[in-house]
Amino acid sequence: MMETTIFMFCLTVHNIEEALWMPDWRAKTMPRRSPQKEHFIFAVLGITVIGYLSAGLFAFYPDNQHLEYAFVGFTGAMFINAVVPHLALTIRYRKYCPGVMTGCFLIIPLHSMILYNAANSHLKISEILIATLIVCAVLLGVIPLFVRLAKAIFSPR
Repeated sequence: MMETTIFMFCLTVHNIEEALWMPDWRAKTMPRRSPQKEHFIFAVLGITVIGYLSAGLFAFYPDNQHLEYAFVGFTGAMFINAVVPHLALTIRYRKYCPGVMTGCFLIIPLHSMILYNAANSHLKISEILIATLIVCAVLLGVIPLFVRLAKAIFSPR
């Protein structure tokens, strides 16, 4: 399954860029909305693990339609993530937002090919869109949970 390997490569490189530079960028650019660095990195790691699980399970069980929807939805969610927030924040603040480079040069082109292949093989565009929206909603709900969990683990009492 070449698609899952490409997905995991893009996710890893993108999330490394985010983990290295996004916390400081957010602290300078958006100080009121910035979690602590280790909390942010923990959340990024959590999202990476979920992405690896979705890709890995789909690679092992390619005939499972639920796993395919999860993988395709995660691929679409990462595509959207490359545009919003990264590209949108770069335009809004007129300064580079970490994640734009890997988003524009890895995620957008390579995930477009994955989504195109999924639509070209057997999934309907509507199924891809619904899967993407569901995964986006789940990820938006999970991120604050990862931040809270990180606070519980890393913050002194």
